[in-house]
Amino acid sequence: MPIHLPPISRRRFLASTLAASAGALLPRAGWGDEPASDPERFVLFADIHVPADRELAHAGVQPARNLQQAVAAIGRFTRRPSSVLVAGDCAFRRGEPGDYVTIGKLIKPLREAGAPVHLALGNHDDREHLLAAFPDARSQKLAKEVPEKCVSMIETPHADWFLLDSLDRTQVTPGRMGERQLAWLAKALDAKPDKPALVLAHHNPDARKNSNGLLDTQALFDVLVPRRRVKAYFFGHTHGWHLAQQAGIHHVNLPAMVWVFDKAQPRGFVAARLRPDGATLVVHALDHKHPKHGEKVELKWRA
Repeated sequence: MPIHLPPISRRRFLASTLAASAGALLPRAGWGDEPASDPERFVLFADIHVPADRELAHAGVQPARNLQQAVAAIGRFTRRPSSVLVAGDCAFRRGEPGDYVTIGKLIKPLREAGAPVHLALGNHDDREHLLAAFPDARSQKLAKEVPEKCVSMIETPHADWFLLDSLDRTQVTPGRMGERQLAWLAKALDAKPDKPALVLAHHNPDARKNSNGLLDTQALFDVLVPRRRVKAYFFGHTHGWHLAQQAGIHHVNLPAMVWVFDKAQPRGFVAARLRPDGATLVVHALDHKHPKHGEKVELKWRA
């Protein structure tokens, strides 16, 4: 697994000791008592960088407030997403325990409204601290073939999501999949060769010698390219919204929720709707006046 946080019933949510503080921060998601779910609709976050202190600001941005705003925006969707996937760098800088406690409070309205949240790991995360913060996730066993990583697959009608762990060392910028994770991925992909597969991790593909992205990019794509079921690779890390292709595989660089290194880039998230032959992506910028807000991209899967 990455860290799968299942939905929480309304009764359990109200009984929680966190309910009062979470409710003060966020309005309840607006889908009603029995929200309609679209099994092919997903929300994709990256680089939320939430600190323990909700008021802490960095580079003119308050990450906790940005996540709060994004959760509230999702609550206004007509149909709730099947899942919310976070492509790593969940924590602010070093993956401190308090970072994950705050994240848990801020995303709880999503879970209470019936949308599970899946947290992948980035270079600013800490596996043990993240697992310790969510005991309901700790009960799920890691893949036996990759005990040192958090990997999993999410099955949906039109595609399977493969959530990978590219964290090499906390607060060391480059990432690495590792041989055992790639072997697990190849085996899992080969199990259903005809069903579309979407791969999500934190680090960007970068085959340069002194890369700050994924150090074993070539090894990863040696697995992905010949397996025609693989249609797209989703990632964060660069704090920018970019699209590209390699051998027909879409590269989708998700926007960051926090600070950006290029002022032209949006801060926000992406909503994805899957179909048998592709996907529709829509950018949701936190600043609705940003020129990228509402941008729609149609992806067509390779044959």
